[in-house]
Amino acid sequence: MRTILGQLKSSTLQLFPNTKYRLILLVLVLTAAFISVSELAVAKMFTGIILHEGELTRTQMVIYVCAFFIFFGGTRAGHYFQRIYRINVFDRAFKASDKEVHRSKENWRWSLAFELTSLLSIFTQLGVVILFFTFLNWKFGLLNIVVVLIICQILGRIFRKQIKTQRGFVKSKMKKEHVPSSVKIGTRIRSGETGILLSGMAMLILFAALIFLSYTGEISPSNTVVLFFGLRMQNSSLSNISSSLMRFARARTHSE
Repeated sequence: MRTILGQLKSSTLQLFPNTKYRLILLVLVLTAAFISVSELAVAKMFTGIILHEGELTRTQMVIYVCAFFIFFGGTRAGHYFQRIYRINVFDRAFKASDKEVHRSKENWRWSLAFELTSLLSIFTQLGVVILFFTFLNWKFGLLNIVVVLIICQILGRIFRKQIKTQRGFVKSKMKKEHVPSSVKIGTRIRSGETGILLSGMAMLILFAALIFLSYTGEISPSNTVVLFFGLRMQNSSLSNISSSLMRFARARTHSE
């Protein structure tokens, strides 16, 4: 985990040496995380409508349904504009940098910037989801924190090995030694998929805990549904982190 945080920090300082663009990057990351986590609020709203539709008047039902669609549409639009705007931010940040980059590494710098912002956004989103789980049920939240920390530690070890492997590929290229594409691509994909598999298996523990706590009545039915959607989002986030870390390792080593 320390390796991941160290590489994210050094890449941020390398790509965004200007404080102004670091602040803009922070806003973009927080916006992306807020938009993603707001989907849990959409799920909470949806389950509230479905589970209590018999108790709501027609006027209340219309208001809640309209609010649901407006909120959902707003999150989709915000997600689109955030991803488009970051391209302009990268372009201005690179032009404002005093450090000259060789043309052969220009594309890798862009790839590194995209993977960096994606990882920062996903990690921030993951942190908010963990807090959300803990707020709904502290027992489940604490178990979730332990499981996520273990997964991140495992991903950190896989990432560290991938960094070494990718640096080996870079050295081979500089020495004009041929490395088959199947080896270069296969190594990265296998590492990413290994992380996805392990995180998916760990999520089974949390699904089992959610079912148990729901069965014992410690979590209400509406919160159980929301936590279920939240777990799926968290599992997707961890899977995306695993794949993105391997792409990040490749872009990082090729842009050094």
